[in-house]
Amino acid sequence: MQIPRKLEPFFTSPLTHNIFQGGRGGGKTRTIASLIAEIMNEAPVNIICGREIQKSLKESSFLVLKQEIYRLGYGNRFSIIESQGVIESHTGGRAVFIGLQQHTVDSIKSYENFHWAWIEEAQSVSKQSLETLIPTLRTDGWFKACGHRFPLRMFLYTLNPYTWDDPINLVLPESRNDTRRITINHNDNPWFPAALELERIEAKATMQPEEYLRIWEGIPFDNAENAVITRRQAAAAMARKVSTEGGIVVGADIARFGTDATVFIKRQGMQVIAVKKLTKKDTQTVASELAAFAEGGRIIIDDTGVGGGVTDRLRVLGANVVPVNFGSRAREKKKYPDIISEMWFNLAGMIEQVGLPDDNDLLNELSSRHYRYTADERRAVESKEDYKKRTGRHSPDSADALILCYFNNPGVTMV
Repeated sequence: MQIPRKLEPFFTSPLTHNIFQGGRGGGKTRTIASLIAEIMNEAPVNIICGREIQKSLKESSFLVLKQEIYRLGYGNRFSIIESQGVIESHTGGRAVFIGLQQHTVDSIKSYENFHWAWIEEAQSVSKQSLETLIPTLRTDGWFKACGHRFPLRMFLYTLNPYTWDDPINLVLPESRNDTRRITINHNDNPWFPAALELERIEAKATMQPEEYLRIWEGIPFDNAENAVITRRQAAAAMARKVSTEGGIVVGADIARFGTDATVFIKRQGMQVIAVKKLTKKDTQTVASELAAFAEGGRIIIDDTGVGGGVTDRLRVLGANVVPVNFGSRAREKKKYPDIISEMWFNLAGMIEQVGLPDDNDLLNELSSRHYRYTADERRAVESKEDYKKRTGRHSPDSADALILCYFNNPGVTMV
């Protein structure tokens, strides 16, 4: 079967929970429907096709699966029983179409002999529905089909995110080892039709930016009142080119954990000119690559934890390094309780004058960090742990590198 390249990691190494998210035209729904048709044609796999509310088959994925079966030429190998809302394959596989909201813990038990679940419009599924469904599928083991190896118990979620607080982010955060998120948009779909491209261009010209980004780029709405930097501000910075007059400054956020990334962001003047990401590199390698990346410019580095080892090595290499300890106190103690909050609001204060790369991951991280007022009226940015718990995302490594990159004239080590 033909699949967008962005989805290849799923086929080569599927996990128990596979979340396919993004905007309109990415090919998520059709690819999953095609996969299910191919799988049922080769193996007796039983599949729940669900969504939060389903009042009729017209509101389900029944039609798209039926269309894929006929498109693939498998019409004579399936029994499509519309009156019962069931599709059965010649191998003995079975697909049913249900509304999750109507089921309780007891009623969902009738699906215990099912293997896979495909949840459409998963951004609308409630926490209760997810927590009711997920324990229902219990079959262990693996099978081969379509030239790949798949688990007998697997969940597929297709969605266009709505907000950072969508329940699926809370039930299945990125930190889970059995969960993968793949973001796929129109520009990742090699079969994106020309007619839909014209519609997208018109939407970008006429829609509010936040609405366009959610519908077409799969970037969820956020609560701008609580955001340090609004999505509109971040998006405008990514569309802006500013002067590169001035020296080179690099912000470096050093990975601490296995799922985190080391990120270098380089600016010249007020314009970001390069970004580099590393994973699972030792401190010696990170320091060498960082020194080369900086081209003799100033390096402002997160000196916390393993970052200290990188700082030491950079000094041996003769680099112009300024360490900042993320756990230190703010310089303006009357305004901020810690250095992280001060650095975030420092960037927020100059966001209208900077030029940033067009990067959806960075846009997500910048526009989704929240803050609150402390009892003594200081502005405190939420911790990384609270951010990850609220959004279900990995550590905001790119945003941390960016706030370091624009930390204005830190001058001395912050301890």
